[in-house]
Amino acid sequence: MIKSGVLGAAALATPAVISGSHSLTAQRAAPNPNLKLSGKTAFITGGARGIGLAIAQAMARAGANIVLFDIASGQTPGVGYALATSEDLGAAQRSIEALEASCLAIQGDVRQREAIEEAMQQTVATFGTLDILVVNAGVTQVGAIEDFSDQEIRTVYEINVEGAIKTTQAAAPIMQKQKSGRMLFMSSALGRMGNELFPVYASTKWALIGFAKSAALSYGKDNITCNVIAPGLVRTKLADNPYVLGAMMPDDPAPSFDRVSESLSSGNPLGVGHLEPEDVASAAMIFVDESMSKVTGEVFDVSLGSNARNVA
Repeated sequence: MIKSGVLGAAALATPAVISGSHSLTAQRAAPNPNLKLSGKTAFITGGARGIGLAIAQAMARAGANIVLFDIASGQTPGVGYALATSEDLGAAQRSIEALEASCLAIQGDVRQREAIEEAMQQTVATFGTLDILVVNAGVTQVGAIEDFSDQEIRTVYEINVEGAIKTTQAAAPIMQKQKSGRMLFMSSALGRMGNELFPVYASTKWALIGFAKSAALSYGKDNITCNVIAPGLVRTKLADNPYVLGAMMPDDPAPSFDRVSESLSSGNPLGVGHLEPEDVASAAMIFVDESMSKVTGEVFDVSLGSNARNVA
């Protein structure tokens, strides 16, 4: 049985700001022409660790103000592995500030509409604009279709799909008023194919692609682009934990991420079995470049070539 976390969803209806030297007193820095995101503000869900943090750090290096939004609860009912903690979120904020970027770290739950809306309001009140939205918060499930409980199914859909929709709903009015914005949705290579080990998770990532394409159609007239990144296996805590690794290597008495990666490497044209979070961050930076201002509704695979075998 999965134990409940230290902070339930209801407890996070009002988000908590993790204070730091650059928090609510942070001011937008004067634009620096040498940094392509100088003066911009990026809001990243699931930003306490993994892909979200790597993207935040990459954007901070490019001069952006950063808002990290994360449940940071340690555990959540319906998720079989540990989530980021408030300590992780605080450390993430410090890592952004060490890059001389202003950073808000907000502990909140994407399933709670009021929490995400209040966090967006805090963002604009602090930095003036919301220029980039990275919809990254997500959890996974692993196992046979018939094995998932009602709670497990509900949790992964509420976070991965409903959370993405609510996050977009909160950000869109701000970007529409500005007549500009970049939305980037984090799907998965499993959002482009079926998978018997991750059937529920894969279905949420397919859904996210459909939603992002719909958002691209809805918001293009307001100069808001909406694109998707679909990474293959990434070395993050979402995959590198006993719950997931044990299911991927059931006959191995001591499954490890490196052994999973090695087993996958021969099937990828590049001969590499996994990505690092920084690889995905590099892809994210492509879509916030000014040269991509007329690209929207696209899905960008970062799959080590494995998707070259898929139907076009």
